[in-house]
Amino acid sequence: MNIDEGIHTPHASSMTEGEEGCSRNIITPPATVDPSDIQTPNPGHIYTHRDDMDEAWIPRVGRCFKSEEEAHEFYCTYAEKAGFEPKKANKSGNTRYFRCNRFGKGEYYKKDEAERKTGKTSKKTSCLAMIKLKFRRDEESNEKVAEIEQVRLDHNHVLLPKPTETKQMRAHKNKDPLLLDYVDDLQANDVPNHCVRNIIRGMHGGEENIAMTDKDLENRRAANMRAEHANDVNKLMEFFKDCEAENPQFRWEAKLDTNGCIHSIFWSHASMQGDYIDFGDAMTFDTTYKTNIYDKPLAMFVGSDHHLHNTVFGCALLGDEKQETFEWVFKAFKKCMVKNRTKCILTDEDTAMEAAIKKEFPGITHKICRWHVVNRLSSELNKLYERYKKRDFKQKFNSVLNHPLTPWEFEAAWNNLIAEFKLEENTALQSLYDQRKRYIPVYFKGDYCGRMASTQRSESTNFIMKKCFVGKKTALHRFAKQVLNFLHTRRMKEGAETYHGTSKTLTKTKWEFEIQMGRIYSRNVFKDFETKLFECTAYKIEDDTDAGRNYYLICHTHKTTKICWGQHKFKVRADKEKYDFSCECREWEHTGLFCVHLLRTFIHIQIDKIPAKYIFKRYTKSARRDVAFSREDKILTGDDGNTKNYRTKLLLKKSTKVVQAGSMSKAAFERAIEGMDSVFNEIKDIPHDIGPKKNTTGRNTTGQETYRQGDSDEDMCGHNEGTQEIGQTSNAVVTENNPCHDHLNMASGEVN
Repeated sequence: MNIDEGIHTPHASSMTEGEEGCSRNIITPPATVDPSDIQTPNPGHIYTHRDDMDEAWIPRVGRCFKSEEEAHEFYCTYAEKAGFEPKKANKSGNTRYFRCNRFGKGEYYKKDEAERKTGKTSKKTSCLAMIKLKFRRDEESNEKVAEIEQVRLDHNHVLLPKPTETKQMRAHKNKDPLLLDYVDDLQANDVPNHCVRNIIRGMHGGEENIAMTDKDLENRRAANMRAEHANDVNKLMEFFKDCEAENPQFRWEAKLDTNGCIHSIFWSHASMQGDYIDFGDAMTFDTTYKTNIYDKPLAMFVGSDHHLHNTVFGCALLGDEKQETFEWVFKAFKKCMVKNRTKCILTDEDTAMEAAIKKEFPGITHKICRWHVVNRLSSELNKLYERYKKRDFKQKFNSVLNHPLTPWEFEAAWNNLIAEFKLEENTALQSLYDQRKRYIPVYFKGDYCGRMASTQRSESTNFIMKKCFVGKKTALHRFAKQVLNFLHTRRMKEGAETYHGTSKTLTKTKWEFEIQMGRIYSRNVFKDFETKLFECTAYKIEDDTDAGRNYYLICHTHKTTKICWGQHKFKVRADKEKYDFSCECREWEHTGLFCVHLLRTFIHIQIDKIPAKYIFKRYTKSARRDVAFSREDKILTGDDGNTKNYRTKLLLKKSTKVVQAGSMSKAAFERAIEGMDSVFNEIKDIPHDIGPKKNTTGRNTTGQETYRQGDSDEDMCGHNEGTQEIGQTSNAVVTENNPCHDHLNMASGEVN
């Protein structure tokens, strides 16, 4: 076989006919248009529906309908099958016209076509296809009916009967309210449009069966967004009223600027306040952006619960980050929590925030996140790391920050480091040294901080909020609802930990004090305890003869000579008879948890039980206290004690049987529809016993009357949406005026 045989090349036709042993391949040229296709279309050509269309769907003179709506629905069905878009036309007296949407002549509004910017022109072709209805009384029933008096089925334009073509026509797009509600729910929960399309494609059995395009989904999302942003503040007030109706312990407070617009707002749910009572001894406070349409920074008071999970005590949206604004939110927080239980608060190095904390939380420990302080100078430090890489500058630098046990030890170690590398003139290191008392751990050894070493808890909570719940286009009322949803996801996670913690805890050793802690501590805290108990076996213990009886020296078995702290011997005092224990590392005083040095001593002196005074309640399975209010943020049960979920399951089971039986015959279907409509009309106005009991007045933290529906139609930027001049009530939630509202000017026009 010739290697070229069967291969088509551009040069195949150039082969000579006399060549032997070579087969000639002839290329078939591409098809060309038919001559009739290039002729100017005949304006008199008539287009109509397919010949095989069912006669039942074709309009005929004399056909009667019960109403105009029924006639319009019939004509729309015919139009969809025929391939054109209908519209309602003129109505006069007892007549109504339904016409083809291409009726009339489309003229460019500027008259001169030369000024047209786009190539898109009108689709109107003066098509005369139509039906004319005449309304009359039926002679037998005396009911008003709509009768087709005149029909014209001929069109002067091409018809497009394919489903992929008719779905582009507005009249034939899917307007099923159930489907649209389902799409709205998906979009409200931030499901991307391509995922929404995949879902409804699977529901309808294919792309061709969906009378909704990608553009329709985009338009639907945009319309929902506009509706959501409209009247935003009133919706937020209504949500707060609902929250208070479900649990009166809900607290909120707003700060208004000089124009009467909301500048900042703080709120806290009952569950948040309960968490503060249990775990508010240490917390972090941080702000983050890009969580709402007004670009207001979100501030959250975040702590750690007995499962070592993040827990939120309160939220605030701030108009700015000035000292007076921070003072306001701290005052609102203290007023909400009534009793200040905080011993330590951790923040970033914001000077305005630091000044406000000193004023509003006097006497508490205020730590600055070390990561923020060091990271601010990361570019200068990275140069030093690289320059002195072979001399282990980075390891020695971090050792000085972390390992010294007393302030004077830190001072000596720092001076030695500076002298060793001759960095006396380095401004970055000097800046770190000047702020040492704000962030170096050694200055906080004796202060309880409850495992709060950085603002990572606040930052991780903010990250989860932005990733899973809110975004930069989120309206305020939806933002507040999403905060509540976030709280409930944390409650579910806490519930899972509590449930799994009810089983018997298996210990790795048979030490009595380990078994005791396994019974008392929560699962995650006990895991931390067991890890330290394992690590303590790498330490040697010896009597401290210089200090006397009940004093010990603890040192790691693998000492390092690279840094002086690697050879440190920790002094531990352990009096077994008096149950008095302490370690110079002071980890227990700082966090409430035992260090490896104490645990190594417990093993050495063979204690059986750890005294209760060394076990913090906040880390135990019974950390929750009894409070004088309900911790539930939502009413989940009715007057009969049944939940909404229980009722829904039972109703679905019953309604499914009705659907199955009602779909088997026309008579059963009509009876089912009639019965369901009748039942719905009977029960729709029965007052709810699950969910908020609607009221007309919201309450703030002081019990003052706040917004009523209709009191103010202004949004966050003071744009009035109402038709009359309405201002806020004189006793609205307002603590002080503040003219600074720069962020409010950034609201988009969609809110207006």
